[in-house]
Amino acid sequence: MPYTMPAQRMAFFFSPKAGGTSLRAFLFHAENGFAFRDYSVQGTRIDANMLAANYRFNRIDHGELVEFRRFALVRDPVRRFLSGYSNRVLHYRELSIEAAGRDLLREGLPPDPDIETFIENYVGYLRCSKPLARHFLKQQKFIGNDPSYFERIFRLERVGELVDFVNAECGTNAVMPRLQTGGPKLDFGMLNEDLQIEILKICRHDIAFRLVPDYWAPYAHLLDSGEEFHAKPDGGALQRTGS
Repeated sequence: MPYTMPAQRMAFFFSPKAGGTSLRAFLFHAENGFAFRDYSVQGTRIDANMLAANYRFNRIDHGELVEFRRFALVRDPVRRFLSGYSNRVLHYRELSIEAAGRDLLREGLPPDPDIETFIENYVGYLRCSKPLARHFLKQQKFIGNDPSYFERIFRLERVGELVDFVNAECGTNAVMPRLQTGGPKLDFGMLNEDLQIEILKICRHDIAFRLVPDYWAPYAHLLDSGEEFHAKPDGGALQRTGS
């Protein structure tokens, strides 16, 4: 399920590497009146990711959410891709010998790949690690394909709008922390053009490009998508129109 707030009848959908860990902690703060921090129960460590299981959209019982106001959080797909590589491959080393050695051997791939090697063998590396592959699924796998399902869709890059909205709705003053920041910050502009194009080919069908045209604008000169993307012209939070 998404993170639900039954008292407020609100439900928030999000994707891996699109602010989900921080969002969980923020909504916990808004719901409970105090900031979340990791804690232990009988020796089991509980972190923010355990506050709400982030299931794929088609595995959620949407009947339970009929009376809920529904919201989503999306991220620039290219930045999300680079964050996924930095955090899951470089920081958590999910493609190390220790974590995926047998599968790497089966695929004939080197461990701990640099970004060029990772992109060149993208599909093979995803086969080596289910947790890693999950973080690289397109955002529609977690928020669906129909923006009309949501009352409003927020952008991670303008997450202050979500914070202000939730605090106003809940009468709270909760703060959005920055979590899951491990790994170096990779600059798309510093990559060579061939790598940039390959990343765009991987990310081009992410629904966020259709929801927020501003996401595609910086990359349009590199790859002719052959598609038109439609969303609010200001690139801000999307709102459902009509009944």
